Amino acid sequence: MMKMTLIIRLSLVWLSALILSSGCERNNNLWQLYSPDREIRLDVNYEPSSSGGRLTYTTFLKINGDFRQITEPSALGLQREDGNFMDGLVPVEEEFQQGLKEQYTLVTGKQLECETSYNMLTLGCRNATDQKIDFVFRAYDGGVAFRYHFPESQEGYLRIVREYSSFNFMDGSFWGHPYDSITPWTPAYETYYQGPVAIGTPAPSGKNGWAFPILLETQGAWILVSESGLDGTYGASHLEPDCAGGEYSIRFAEPGEAVGYYENTAYSTLPWSTPWRFMAIGSSPDAIVETNMATHLAEPSRIADPSWIEPGRATWSWWSDSGSPQEFDRLVPFINFAADMGWEYSLVDANWNHMKGGEIGTLAKVADEKGVGLLLWYNSGGKHNTVTEEPRDRMDARTARRAEFEKISSLGIRGIKVDFFQSDKQEIIRQYLEILEDAAEFHLLVNFHGCTLPKGWRRTWPNLVSMEAVRGGESYKFDGQFPEKAPAHLAIVPYTRNAVGPVDYTPGGFSDQTHPHLTTPGFELALPVILESGIMHYTDTPEKTASMPGQVVAFLKEIPVTWDETRFIAGYPGKEAVIARKKGDRWYLAGINGEPVSKTLTLDLTPTGSEPAQIQLLTDGDIPDTLVEESTGVSGGKITVQLLPYGGFAAFWD
Repeated sequence: MMKMTLIIRLSLVWLSALILSSGCERNNNLWQLYSPDREIRLDVNYEPSSSGGRLTYTTFLKINGDFRQITEPSALGLQREDGNFMDGLVPVEEEFQQGLKEQYTLVTGKQLECETSYNMLTLGCRNATDQKIDFVFRAYDGGVAFRYHFPESQEGYLRIVREYSSFNFMDGSFWGHPYDSITPWTPAYETYYQGPVAIGTPAPSGKNGWAFPILLETQGAWILVSESGLDGTYGASHLEPDCAGGEYSIRFAEPGEAVGYYENTAYSTLPWSTPWRFMAIGSSPDAIVETNMATHLAEPSRIADPSWIEPGRATWSWWSDSGSPQEFDRLVPFINFAADMGWEYSLVDANWNHMKGGEIGTLAKVADEKGVGLLLWYNSGGKHNTVTEEPRDRMDARTARRAEFEKISSLGIRGIKVDFFQSDKQEIIRQYLEILEDAAEFHLLVNFHGCTLPKGWRRTWPNLVSMEAVRGGESYKFDGQFPEKAPAHLAIVPYTRNAVGPVDYTPGGFSDQTHPHLTTPGFELALPVILESGIMHYTDTPEKTASMPGQVVAFLKEIPVTWDETRFIAGYPGKEAVIARKKGDRWYLAGINGEPVSKTLTLDLTPTGSEPAQIQLLTDGDIPDTLVEESTGVSGGKITVQLLPYGGFAAFWD
């Protein structure tokens, strides 16, 4: 639902000052757009010249009652193949919309019932060759966003060859992860999150820039930068490696991605809107961890009746036994264990089409008899990757994909995991969206791996239940650096990667794989609450998980995957993350320690709005590699928790 309380359209007359409303003011060449709560201000400045001019934007946050500048003037504009839309601009029209409100319901997420309020300013400009472009700005309670729109109509396709947008920051701290170099398996947004480093630190040598999202602490503000609203007419973007002076500029997909197929530019017919660039903004990390900016900016749901979409928990055999998808009898115990735990799904991973001792239709019947749905893995290629894992060549061409979806849905398969995209080019973005559209028609859930970052698509296509785009738990099998880097990496992920959408990290690995954990059992137990995903894939063997203490098994049986509320409780990126999530009448609380030192945390539970007298706490015991349960009293809304080095805890109360 959208409500518009005020719309003002003006052809520009250069008055010395003009107040459009309480939400937007103009003084000569400066427009000031306020968030509805007037805590954030976006300034748009026109810099005229003899041959036209250019636009820049600057952001402000109210701190201690006064607006404080939190970004430097930042670039706006595009280069289309037939015209420049950065320089030589002349504003000719403005439209202000105040009090825009939206309410929408997500099927999966950190908060299912969402509502938002924003003010919007559209500046219509003409360039030196009289072509029209609209600069569209939004100021939300909690952030700002902008995009470009070409309102004219024209026959045939036009191409954008460069976007000049930038995010220009002052001194402060930066957290991010590099946009990876090109290999047969990358880029896939699976580099390590790192920080804090100084704002303006260049991307590591050999990497193709910084990937979205980036997190910054500057001038008393916390800022998360990412993109949303991709509709298939534009590729996904990252940021240039060189960010000297703190200015991070948009960079398109690398030319060599997708084995060199497709251009790394964007093309469409007119009219045409580009994706949203956004910043979630607040004076503390809660504004980042709790933000829903990515879905606020996405298109409304395209699925009229989403009642068939069931989020849930899944067993996953590949982590503990990578050959199991090819052996019928080695998959059955994982299906049985999902049924024992009350989990909804079991994932059958790569090369299941070579299964011995049975076939997928029979396995689906076994699962159905147990009340468990099967999820099947697919290679996304196609010519755009060289990975040989199968099934492949079923997700690229639409005719083949729809035939496959019809076949597996008739067998009772509930969803798919599609892997190895390795590109942000426009054609690959379009493939994601076509997969989601076709899967919805056949009532199939979708989980993307080896993929791009979430772009708010879970709102538009709620059958999208999760995405990888993270250095995940499978890395214990093949990355010798992972045990040492995982704790700090995971203590950054809630403030960055998981803030913009679901993350399929695959927790629950209490046993060791090739490279043993340095984290404690309490750390691992916390992850299904710390991380949010519409399907949570648990990685360990039935035997190992069932051998955990009874109260731990009971906790794993009941942890939900969708949430009515999410509240940041405490922490600092890379050091700790403590998050509370509510489902129904029950609150779940978890915390992880990203550092190799013991800590005592005093946690204020008042952000949850509840006042329990006691909470049930599952934490690391005095004996190594053990978990214990205790009832902890709450005093003045606060509890004290002890964390071991790389330790963690989980808790709940009603």
